[in-house]
Amino acid sequence: MTTRPELIDIDRSLLPGLIAVGVFALFTAIIFSAEFGSIAGFTEGGISIVEDIGYALIGVPGEGTIDGTEDFLVALLLVAVLLDAALDGALMLAKRDNGGEN
Repeated sequence: MTTRPELIDIDRSLLPGLIAVGVFALFTAIIFSAEFGSIAGFTEGGISIVEDIGYALIGVPGEGTIDGTEDFLVALLLVAVLLDAALDGALMLAKRDNGGEN
């Protein structure tokens, strides 16, 4: 009994890679056909967005900052202290660990 001839000998393991290439091509087509418009920041004063967020976090009135924001200085310092404590604890545990040796 004869078998069917195979025109293309493609391994099934190539299928996920071909699907990934197809999805990448689709995303590329969508991104290049999209219109984003002009870039907009928080303020019109020419201040950078990162600087504006920093002024809003610590509650320092700066040039062109966001009006009506709450001061988050205490929360910012609390997070900094907690992250420092977590780092110190991780370093202490790393020094105490003998790596499985007696």
